[in-house]
Amino acid sequence: MANPLGIFFSRLAPEDKQFIKKVGIFLTVLLILSGGAFYYYIRYGKGVVEKLEEKITQTEIPADTTKDTIKNTDTSTMTFDMPASPEVPDYEEPPPVVEQTEKDPFDEDFDGQAHLELMRQNASKYNYKMAYRHGARIISALLADPKLSIEWGHILLEAGKPQEAVLVLQQIASKDTVKTEVAIDMAFAMLRSGNADGAIEFLDEKMKNSKDMNLLAAKAAIIGEHPDMAKRAAAGPIFSKYMKNKKLSPDADYWYGRFLMQRGDYRDSKIYLERAAKAKPNEPRYIARLGMAEFYLKRDSDAEVLYKKALQINPYDYNTWFNLGELYLSVANESSFSPEIRQKTRKAFEAYLKTLEHDSLHASANYRIGLILNGNGQHKEAIKHLNIALNKTPRDIPIMQQLSSAYIKIGDTAQSVSYLDTILQIDPFNKIAASEFNRIVKLRMENNK
Repeated sequence: MANPLGIFFSRLAPEDKQFIKKVGIFLTVLLILSGGAFYYYIRYGKGVVEKLEEKITQTEIPADTTKDTIKNTDTSTMTFDMPASPEVPDYEEPPPVVEQTEKDPFDEDFDGQAHLELMRQNASKYNYKMAYRHGARIISALLADPKLSIEWGHILLEAGKPQEAVLVLQQIASKDTVKTEVAIDMAFAMLRSGNADGAIEFLDEKMKNSKDMNLLAAKAAIIGEHPDMAKRAAAGPIFSKYMKNKKLSPDADYWYGRFLMQRGDYRDSKIYLERAAKAKPNEPRYIARLGMAEFYLKRDSDAEVLYKKALQINPYDYNTWFNLGELYLSVANESSFSPEIRQKTRKAFEAYLKTLEHDSLHASANYRIGLILNGNGQHKEAIKHLNIALNKTPRDIPIMQQLSSAYIKIGDTAQSVSYLDTILQIDPFNKIAASEFNRIVKLRMENNK
């Protein structure tokens, strides 16, 4: 049988035979080279590749670095693909680092002795609210020790918690022999709790076993602050009786100075307050009250100096901050010089804000802030403060007048009229409210035509 491949080649032209021969030689060489390359890979190349892969695997790229690079790069003008994250070999996680921070003094496990020291430290700086917070954490220890109970009762009284002070001090103060300071704290705690008559009876009982004239001075001071205005006059003869006694404490001069101030006798009030301040130059209560006397005597510069001095010693005294604001606002109201009016009003506003830092519900400070904001066109902000003031003193006509004015400015006529109507129910002859009420009603009728 004839070979088909031989017949095919015998019929080709000589040039075709030459071409096929060259192709065959080329394919033969290519086959030999491929075989050599495969042999080399099997023999040597596999180990080199494995070492290269191992080296790549051991190289670690921190993820955070990539994140930061992207975060800080403007990607609005470029786009790119992130490479796949390489595998990270297993490792043992190191223990977490614990930051050394100052221990919170109000943690449950905070040292009791430290609370006691901080309570005393804050009380010595007149920061009675913070002193109260520390004392409240160790109240069992305080009540277990009579001496500590006396300290705690005084802090409660100064922190504005007179009813709690009564509960703490009553057992100690009920004894026949008790220190005058403790008996006076107890009496004023009873007064601040609304039991003025009980405070007077308590001091009368204590004076049976003590000849200390300071108890009588405290009694006169409490009578002078009695809620019943008719009973206050009885304090005068008592004060006159004991004020000649040279063994009285500076508090006696201070109480008498306060009593005289309430009666409008500012000159004599100043004399006794100066005596108290001279005896205890760094007592902020005496200095602040002396500042009030100077204010009422129209000595504004002296009053300002005294207020600021008192606040340097006791920056937590919200009443003195308020009085400083009243001083500035008074100067602004009396001035006809526009720059001074703006400057003093601004200072008054800042002093009222300081008042709210230490007593956020202070009715008079909130009212004054609302008044200033209303005048400055900030009616919505004014309404917030005026509402706080009204909640504390619900039937206060000036506050409702300011609220009516603020609401009419923001377009809430109904609310404005409602406040005017309430004012007229309280005071039917209030000309300002009646005039404004009639003006708004008339305007509404004209608009409805």
